[in-house]
Amino acid sequence: MCSAMLLTACGNTSDSSTTKQTNATKQEQVEKKDQGDLNKVKTTKTLEITPTKVADVVSPEENKKGNKIIKIHYKIKNISNKDLVVAANDFIINIGENYYYMGSGINFAETIKPSKTVEGDGYYEIPKDYNKFKLMYQPLSNDERAAWNIVMAEDK
Repeated sequence: MCSAMLLTACGNTSDSSTTKQTNATKQEQVEKKDQGDLNKVKTTKTLEITPTKVADVVSPEENKKGNKIIKIHYKIKNISNKDLVVAANDFIINIGENYYYMGSGINFAETIKPSKTVEGDGYYEIPKDYNKFKLMYQPLSNDERAAWNIVMAEDK
């Protein structure tokens, strides 16, 4: 009888750690899902573009206009056979009927050689009350397009 209780107690410990691992996995999936298309590669005719991080860099209190400045980190690969210039101003943020363009900050602009990958940051000013937006790649120099639905992580 004593050994039966011991086996039951051991079994419960095993189930508990499995449950914890399952819950941790579910939480990670929810966090990834909550960020929309962040970390998703989109391919145009000449580029593979991945927005990898989004963060508030200037709080609304620090910004005179009452908006917030966000920083988006990009990873961009040239899949063409010629040098390409890509810059933060090739990206636009769309919220409802409004469009927001590159703001102040050290925005990236790079010439990318064929088969090479670069990373850089773009800064954008958006209304302080929004954490969901569409990020659009729309360079003026060509007709290539890509879009991501992004959800910024809530401050905890």
